[in-house]
Amino acid sequence: ETEKRKAFEARIIDEAKPGEQQSETDHNLKSENSNSGDFHNRKWRDATGWFSYELKVRKDKPATLVCAYWGGDSGRREFDILVNGEKIAAQKLNHNKPGEFFEVQYSIPENLTKNNEKVTIKFQAFPESIAGGLFGIMTLKKE
Repeated sequence: ETEKRKAFEARIIDEAKPGEQQSETDHNLKSENSNSGDFHNRKWRDATGWFSYELKVRKDKPATLVCAYWGGDSGRREFDILVNGEKIAAQKLNHNKPGEFFEVQYSIPENLTKNNEKVTIKFQAFPESIAGGLFGIMTLKKE
């Protein structure tokens, strides 16, 4: 387990902590109709509109986006995840892992990291829905 965690940590390029003021400032948080708070000793962010962060990537290399969610979230929690304006995934939170936090990995295509040191990750709520809650976000070197 320790070796597995060390290998994972060695892949981290950048990490933002939703709901934490300094981290959000450092990662150029932008938002519309967004909220943040605390739950189970962790901070989160969500939005009925959208929110975005800038995270570092490696030029000319594909990357992986990792997002942490609460497995008990439900209701109208459906949203698109965009990188530099291009949709890479749609996510629905509906009791995915009741009682625990979980992470989802999304591939960021190389054409979106090419010649970029940073990318903008945007969480856009579906109409009448909520984007998030997002409890963590990071970019990783692709395995």
